[in-house]
Amino acid sequence: MFKRPRPTFDVTVTVAARLTSTLLRLTLAGPGLAGLAIEHPTQWVKLATPDGASRAYTVRRHRPAEGEVDIDVVLHGNGPAARWAARARPGEPIRLSGPRGRRPAFDGAAHILLAADESALPAAFTILEQLPPETRVSAYFEVAKPADALPVDTAAELTTTWLPRAGTAQPKGGLLADTVRSVDVPPGTRAWLAGEAGAVAALRRHLLADWALPREHVQAKGYWKHGEADHKG
Repeated sequence: MFKRPRPTFDVTVTVAARLTSTLLRLTLAGPGLAGLAIEHPTQWVKLATPDGASRAYTVRRHRPAEGEVDIDVVLHGNGPAARWAARARPGEPIRLSGPRGRRPAFDGAAHILLAADESALPAAFTILEQLPPETRVSAYFEVAKPADALPVDTAAELTTTWLPRAGTAQPKGGLLADTVRSVDVPPGTRAWLAGEAGAVAALRRHLLADWALPREHVQAKGYWKHGEADHKG
């Protein structure tokens, strides 16, 4: 069965700003973006560069009235889309299509566990910004350096643990996996895991086997994979 085509928008870079040592925010603008239907957290779009590279990115923010979206891109590899983003300047054209992505399911959760490396920070932040008050959340975020920790906007009862790799011998994703495997998981937890594919798979196995979480309570997504320039998660 073929997937239903998603709307396509020709847009232009208006701002390219570094947020952290590895994270770049691109603001994209175009008159059609008022009609981009972002309905829930973690939705993503495909960006197609003029040279034919294509990559999926979370919509960090959508401002329909201004015809703008913010896309946060991790500059952590040699993929063609990341190379384009690293040199993107205001005025450069790009094509956007979407959105896609399922709604994260946290209904009935007594506690939410979020685990992400920097590639999944934009999606994790969209979740946190829409959680209702009194939601108990434990978040573990792996980043390159201590200074890469970002402010979090949420009404939830959030405990955040930032995990800088600097000064460790851990590969990307390894610190996140080791840390989350060492913590207690309260009853009634629903988990959302995203980042390096091997680390995410290890954490999913841990939560299912060692903590006996139901499969439907563990949402896991490999956003990228060591040794692959364009991993399809």
